[in-house]
Amino acid sequence: MKKLLVLLPLVFGLSACGTPSVEDLVDDPELLSEVLEECTSKLMKGEDVKTEECQNATEAQKQILNNVMKGLLGN
Repeated sequence: MKKLLVLLPLVFGLSACGTPSVEDLVDDPELLSEVLEECTSKLMKGEDVKTEECQNATEAQKQILNNVMKGLLGN
């Protein structure tokens, strides 16, 4: 319950500022974590997660993973 109270201002703040771009999410891991937590919560409640915000978070995760793999493989 405490987490919910902490996240509510962040959720409203995110929606007030617009949807974070993929680049914003890649550059700000804390923001990405918050968005992913919100999307996971929506998914668990059976709500629609095909929002621009959730899609951007998914794409940001893919880009970060791709960057990590490139770094590990030296490409």
